[in-house]
Amino acid sequence: MWNRFTNLGDLAVMLPLAVTIAVWLAAQKHFSSSLRWLLAFGSAGLLVAISKIAFIGWGIGSRDFDFTGISGHTMLATATLPVLLFLLSRAWLPRYSTMALAIGWLGGAAIGYSRLEVHAHSLSEVVLGFACGLLASSWFASKTAERYSPKAAWYLLGLALIVFNLQFGNKAPGQDLITRLALILSSHDIPYTRGSY
Repeated sequence: MWNRFTNLGDLAVMLPLAVTIAVWLAAQKHFSSSLRWLLAFGSAGLLVAISKIAFIGWGIGSRDFDFTGISGHTMLATATLPVLLFLLSRAWLPRYSTMALAIGWLGGAAIGYSRLEVHAHSLSEVVLGFACGLLASSWFASKTAERYSPKAAWYLLGLALIVFNLQFGNKAPGQDLITRLALILSSHDIPYTRGSY
């Protein structure tokens, strides 16, 4: 069960969803919100990438905390799902926007737990992934006060469901690309792994 559920946080699912949110915001002429979302999402993603490159290329991590890089799945889900629910709530039930965020954060936490269950990450990596996603989504929400068209929100929901339907089960080659980049930057032939400690 967890092996399938954890795919919900894969880059193959969350990146198209994040782009969908940005395009939807721009289509509503909320260009500043669209850019703000891309900045929040991109910054969190950059932190994940840097942490992984640092370990894979140079072995920079923590043996004590079993840390080899921030959990990307956890960050992606915790950043994106709350924002999706927040935007929908701003259109339909504005008074429940905070609750919508909280539900999204619970979803991100569930993805984080699934990463532990499938032994993909340590607790420290999941916690930091959750923290990055939480900061990204909460910062975006705190800067967003617009009301959105209820009709337009149906389009966002429909597009999100299409993304889930088309992408769920797919796996993006993000980790492979990060590994290649880390080896190029470090001029090493062999990547550092958790067993390298």
